[in-house]
Amino acid sequence: MKQERTVKSWMIQLFSMAALMLLFIFLGQKSLIVFADKSLENNQPTAIQTPTIMVPGTNGTVDRFDGLIKALKVNEQSEVLKVTVATDGTASFSGKLSPSSEHPIIVVAFDDSSDDTLAIQGKWYQQALEAIQKKYTFKTYNYLGHSNGGLVITSYLENFRLADDPELNKLITLGTPYNGTSSKENDAVTNFSEVKQVSQSLTSYVQKRHELPSTIKMLNIAGEIENDATDGTVPVQSVFSGRMIYQESITDYQELLIQGEKTKHSELVENTEVIQQLRSFFWEK
Repeated sequence: MKQERTVKSWMIQLFSMAALMLLFIFLGQKSLIVFADKSLENNQPTAIQTPTIMVPGTNGTVDRFDGLIKALKVNEQSEVLKVTVATDGTASFSGKLSPSSEHPIIVVAFDDSSDDTLAIQGKWYQQALEAIQKKYTFKTYNYLGHSNGGLVITSYLENFRLADDPELNKLITLGTPYNGTSSKENDAVTNFSEVKQVSQSLTSYVQKRHELPSTIKMLNIAGEIENDATDGTVPVQSVFSGRMIYQESITDYQELLIQGEKTKHSELVENTEVIQQLRSFFWEK
């Protein structure tokens, strides 16, 4: 009898220990699940306010707009993310953005931004957008393209834009050579109804203008030095030939000629009037 009680007592203890072990295992798995969920939460993209994306022209780096950005900052809540895209489409990042940033700025540049790679830079820009969205989410954005940076967004919109990409809201192109830079193709005039000779690249952009989102609002800016109808690099006629691509395809198309100080091609990004126009066009309702 005593032996039977001992066996029963031993079996009860054994079952109790087994139950405790199962409970510990269950609780351990639950805590691991909770930990995993928190880890996933921390890896979610950060939602930010509508950013302004800036892309420089030939051989421009992510530091190209530093002077402009310094002049644009209205408070300490303005933050900058710099993105450099390699020739294989991968992106590297510098800086960070937060949900509280009122006017976040993203600068996108390419390791090889030479004229030779212009045809593929629109694709690289799309790949940059995808990489950015893994870190930050936004539904719409504004875009500033200086020089060939205006051709990059045009190429992207016509050839490489994907349905899941964020929507371009407002667009400023600055000193963009839509019809090249040659005097053989552009007259030395600021007012015109048609260009002297349509370049092959402009022809290509015009042929695909139906691909442009109709909701875009655009300001196309040209610079002129010493009444020469050029900014020293790009003829005004070439800049304003952008109307052949955008004017009949989007909601709102405007042009602006900047004259006076700092109107040379490379200086336009720090021109006082350009800065005022950019702030007004992008950020003021």
